[in-house]
Amino acid sequence: MVLSEHALEALSRTGDELKYVYSNIIQALPHSAQTLSGLTHFLGYNRSNAQRILNAVNKSDNGHQVIIQMPGCSGLKDFNLCIKKHNVAQQWFVQAQQITLQFESVIKQFSKSHAQLKRALSDTLACGHTAEKNDIRKLHYTTSKSIMGSSVNTLFSAYVLSESKKNAEFLQEVAIIAKHGIHRAPNAPPFVQFYTHPHPEGFTQPLAIDGKSRIDHQQFQIGVIESFSTPGLLDAYQSYSASNSGIVFNALADPAPFDATFLFSNPDELANPLHHNNHCSSTSISIKNPTEKLVMMVFLDKKIDIKSSVNVGCYQGNQKVEEGKLSAKDMWTEKLPDYPELRIVNLNAPSLQAIAGINIQQYVDFIFTFSQLNKEQFVCYLMEVDYPIWSSTYRIYFEHQTIN
Repeated sequence: MVLSEHALEALSRTGDELKYVYSNIIQALPHSAQTLSGLTHFLGYNRSNAQRILNAVNKSDNGHQVIIQMPGCSGLKDFNLCIKKHNVAQQWFVQAQQITLQFESVIKQFSKSHAQLKRALSDTLACGHTAEKNDIRKLHYTTSKSIMGSSVNTLFSAYVLSESKKNAEFLQEVAIIAKHGIHRAPNAPPFVQFYTHPHPEGFTQPLAIDGKSRIDHQQFQIGVIESFSTPGLLDAYQSYSASNSGIVFNALADPAPFDATFLFSNPDELANPLHHNNHCSSTSISIKNPTEKLVMMVFLDKKIDIKSSVNVGCYQGNQKVEEGKLSAKDMWTEKLPDYPELRIVNLNAPSLQAIAGINIQQYVDFIFTFSQLNKEQFVCYLMEVDYPIWSSTYRIYFEHQTIN
């Protein structure tokens, strides 16, 4: 049995909400009751079902995994009665009842039982349900391209996250954003590169970045990497908008598709989890133009990676994470039904030399030379998306353990 796209989306949202509610319930329990043995003993709850709830809360990467890992509705109802009986997490009791009923409803809607639904969901995910979806996404891309009068063949972004030398309370973020095959019709809006950091004092135009350029740990930097861009791009710079953090370019003399590659160095925006009890930080790319292919890489310092769980999501608009306050589970309300795969890659793997016709290695070498860092001290995460959803944001986020 193969589930429809409608079923997959409904199950994903239900799973996300299940995780949100039961994560908050677990966190509201005494600390000693947040382990398997502690939870079983404290509530007098079935050990097997307790294990499944903890796995769904702590080890799931998306809503589909939550559906598969959670106990059935009977087990959840028993759990809800246990928290009511012991008078704990009462602020979540009503929501727990509501999401359990919703869970029961989607099971009845798409299958005969939870066990059968889990098998169908696992089979659907295993065989790949991408053919129909890719056709729809391609149609979305071509239609948006026609409406906007602009598009990008390939969007490549790479981020290096390490401890800031300016202020240990922050992470140093260095990013390359490369857009290959930018198409613009005469009536299209101007080409604008957006970013999140306020302009530095005295900013007049982006820097000209070359192989000799190096990081300035004391201030925000933004520039055009001329060797990776179409000649004349920097000369086409027109202005910047302080209100929406964007640099604007005039049309190039040649109307043919062009390339544009930018470098950003940000020393004081992302909170450093090694010095803060900051449970969620992230980096993201917004799809401002209809795009055929997205390739996103994040290099995370191993000292941070070892204390983090890493995940990915696609969200409406450009949802900015407020550092130190927002956790990934709170983001489910804006999450879109897109499930890109995030994988750890070996930088020496031959398959990494070229993705979507891009020489990945040249960008990796450039960003680490600029940053004056050793890439062997970083873990590399890679995500590829065909026809990313226009006007959405793809976010790779890091949920950190509390560091004492």
